[in-house]
Amino acid sequence: MLRSKAYVRKTRRGKVLKIVREHYLRTDIWCGCPSCKLCDTSDALFEPSADEYVVLDTNVVLHQMDMLENHAITDVIVPSVVREEVKHRNISVYNRLRALCADKTKRFYVFANEYHEETYTERSPNESPNDRNDRAIRTCALWYQKHLPHIKLVLVTNDKANMNKALEAGLKAQTAIVFAQSRSSQPQLLDLVARPQNEEDSDEEDQLDSRPQKRQAIYREHLPLSELERGIREGRFHQGTLRTNRHDPSKASVASESVGQAIQIKDHIDMNRTVDGDRVVLELLPEDQWGAEAATLREGDGDEGEEEEPEAGLAPAPAEEGHGVGVG
Repeated sequence: MLRSKAYVRKTRRGKVLKIVREHYLRTDIWCGCPSCKLCDTSDALFEPSADEYVVLDTNVVLHQMDMLENHAITDVIVPSVVREEVKHRNISVYNRLRALCADKTKRFYVFANEYHEETYTERSPNESPNDRNDRAIRTCALWYQKHLPHIKLVLVTNDKANMNKALEAGLKAQTAIVFAQSRSSQPQLLDLVARPQNEEDSDEEDQLDSRPQKRQAIYREHLPLSELERGIREGRFHQGTLRTNRHDPSKASVASESVGQAIQIKDHIDMNRTVDGDRVVLELLPEDQWGAEAATLREGDGDEGEEEEPEAGLAPAPAEEGHGVGVG
């Protein structure tokens, strides 16, 4: 099928040119599903046992690439309109997306929706390019939902308007953080989701990309050096070297002489932008927020000896926990 668009343009020398642009639409662009009975499955990319496919919006690719690169994210549909929009907006992210699509183990399938007869979306009068691209993504998702009724389909988007229109059209749509939460067997995905705000992180509305707004701080500001020194002298703060857990980089411990044992740090927020090897200053959390551990795992070179085993019959002592207030 051929779509053509003709218009006239006046040159600098006053000549009038007629320009005709032709857009060829095809019916032999396959869906990539190995169990599809309507398409050629000789080059099918998706896992035969997969029961859910993911369709990506442009804003998710631009801002959630760390999550998408995780090994747990597979069987993903990338509409060609998304790939081209990412290419024009951020060439670095575009190169990372190309690497994902080239990785056969990730199974990222680029569907040429702009050249498929049933998914091509022509721009309406007075419609912005962004709104037209969003409509093209929804049209692609709706086609897959109709084409593969036995496969669950989810559209991942952080665009509020696109989300509402997708839900009205009968699509299953989720924000990036809700999508990560739905993968309960892969809890590490939540740490990889880029959160634009620090308030009400669990609220779905806060994860929607409505319109530009002032970005709020995620981490607390470091206290000035004079206040840190005064807090250490008064015993309110404790100083030591931060060591991250080699099995879980989101957790760490700080060996402090003033406390007598390692102070545990439970997540990146409490680390407060410090990294392994930093000399940090901590403030202890209230005792009711401490976690119970039988022994403190020391992260180091292993030359300090083994931890003593707790005596039989004794309850494990609570491990003191704190959060970073500065570096010094």
